[in-house]
Amino acid sequence: MTIDGNRTGNALYMPPPDAPGAGAMYPRVVRLDCDDAEGETLLATFEQYGTGDDESEQPYFPLYRSEDGGRTWSRFSEIRDTQNGWGLRFQPTLFELPESIGPWSAGTILAAGNAIPEDRSRTKIDVYASEDGGRNWSYVSTVATGGKAVPRVGATPVWEPEFAIDADGDLVCYFADERHREEGYNQLVGHRVSGDGGQTWGEETFDAAIPDGEQRPGMPVVTKLPDGRYAMVFEIVGPKYEGGIFIKTSPDGRDWGDPADIGSPVQTEKGYQLTNGPYITWTPAGSDEGTVLVSGKTLRDSDRNQAPGSGRTLLETTDFSEFDAWEAVSAPLQFEDAIDVGHETVGWTTPLLPSPDGDRLLQLTSTSVEGERCEISYAAESLEF
Repeated sequence: MTIDGNRTGNALYMPPPDAPGAGAMYPRVVRLDCDDAEGETLLATFEQYGTGDDESEQPYFPLYRSEDGGRTWSRFSEIRDTQNGWGLRFQPTLFELPESIGPWSAGTILAAGNAIPEDRSRTKIDVYASEDGGRNWSYVSTVATGGKAVPRVGATPVWEPEFAIDADGDLVCYFADERHREEGYNQLVGHRVSGDGGQTWGEETFDAAIPDGEQRPGMPVVTKLPDGRYAMVFEIVGPKYEGGIFIKTSPDGRDWGDPADIGSPVQTEKGYQLTNGPYITWTPAGSDEGTVLVSGKTLRDSDRNQAPGSGRTLLETTDFSEFDAWEAVSAPLQFEDAIDVGHETVGWTTPLLPSPDGDRLLQLTSTSVEGERCEISYAAESLEF
């Protein structure tokens, strides 16, 4: 394991010294199972905050490719806004279609992200598709359009897309939504379903929504369980839950029960809970039915203080019935968290990708470098359950 500055592991991307804002954050990674039977080919992307030498350039999502399971990476291609003249600015996600859907063959890669103009006046979750392994991309559709890209009362943005295939074989896009304030929702998690591979979308359904005008469920991530159910994690920002991560299940990826039922907190018996920036995955390792792993930005104790091990800890469970028995496990990528370095974009999202046999776990996140910038870091290790 490489030790370098504020983190273990290696740098996937280091922003230039004069890069604006965070430099880079919000990584996502996907395995290209359909094109590689060994499961060694991966694609990763992230928010990239300019190059530092051309402020007029519209933002885009860079793509990096690994052909050895995430051990090494090289720049591969990019996804650019071809529809709005704004740029793809925030919250990318990647998803490989496991089967033919609509016009797409198995192995087609879908990407979604937030197209936002320079003045931040609008938000727009756009979908792009690649039929050649991520080299070239074409616009498909828009899932949702919202208002100004600021998370505050009076604004109506949409955020944070996430894809899944439901039990009927239809494409689902989950997202965070601030457009329902007049109905009493500060922010909620909802989804839309497409029966034609993302070309058109049905009506929005609420999945996690608290009508008190304060709490903000958001940042949904979904994984499929070995029994066919689906599990979703999301954060709830606000005065009551303070960013706590919660988990809900669905029999089909569409019906998540009463939206006001927030499910169960991802926390240990002693009250240690992950907060903000959730990610969930299932690995075949750890038990006969495998293990569910959850990451988050910060680990907090029962008094909501930063807990020992924050930035170095995942929570895992093999209890898929109630999801109320969580244990701490050492993370592959270990870093000084946002509280340690005083930089809020550190660890904003922390995606996890197990190897097909569950022997190794790849983890990526944004870690601190000099100034207020972040690099995209990664590490892969075997987990000890």
